[in-house]
Amino acid sequence: MINQSQAQIYLANARRQRQTKGYHCWSVFNAENYQEKTSTILGTLFLFNYQILAPNHSTTMVTHADCIYYILPLYGGIHLEDEHYNEKLILSQKIEQIVPENPAKFEISNPFEENISFLTIAFKQQTNKLKNQLLSFNFKENNKLIPIFENKIACTYIGNFDGRKEAAYPLKNKQNSIFVYIIQGAFEFENRLLEAGDALSLKEIEAVEWEALSENALLLLIEIQLA
Repeated sequence: MINQSQAQIYLANARRQRQTKGYHCWSVFNAENYQEKTSTILGTLFLFNYQILAPNHSTTMVTHADCIYYILPLYGGIHLEDEHYNEKLILSQKIEQIVPENPAKFEISNPFEENISFLTIAFKQQTNKLKNQLLSFNFKENNKLIPIFENKIACTYIGNFDGRKEAAYPLKNKQNSIFVYIIQGAFEFENRLLEAGDALSLKEIEAVEWEALSENALLLLIEIQLA
C-alpha cells in the first residue's frame, strides 16, 4: 500500500467550477481565482481541465511559450481556430498537440447540436523540439492502456475497462510520478475509491495497480517527470 504522504486525491465534488452561458470548466489544479493548497501543480503538469460546451458556444484558450498543450475530445468533437484564422475540426480518438513559440489565443467552439466535452492538459518544458500536430489513437481492445501521446516529460494513456477487471502499470522511471483522472465509471486505485471526475497523484512508487468497479470504466493515466 502507498503511504498517505505519497498520494493526493482530487475529489470532483470538492472542486469549484467556472462557468459562463453555455460553458463549464472544472480545474484539477489551481487556475485563475481558484486557489487551493491541495491543488498545486504536479511536476511539469500544471493544467488539467474538464470542460463542457453547449451547441453554438465557444471559449478562448490562452497558451504560453515553453509549454506543451493537448486538447482531447471526450464526447463529440471541437472546432479549433487560431489567431491567424487557421481552422481545424478535432473529433473523438484524436488529440491536438499545441507547442506555441509565443503566447497565443485559440477559440474552441462546438459545431454540433449536442453538448460536447473535452480535456485540456498542459506541461511546462524548457526546450521546444515538438511541433503542432493532430495525433490519433484507437480503442482496439478493452482492459489495457492505450498510448495517446508521449514526450520527454510525460507518457499518457487512456483505457476502457470492464467491471472487476484488474490491471497494473510499471513506471518507466521510478523518479517520476503518476497522475490518474477518472473520465467515466469507478475504480479502486491502491485501496482508494475514485469515481468520475476524481483524480489521484502518486509519488515514490515503482508501479500502480487498480481494479475497475463498473462496466465501461474509462481513465486517463499520465507518468510525469517531477522536475
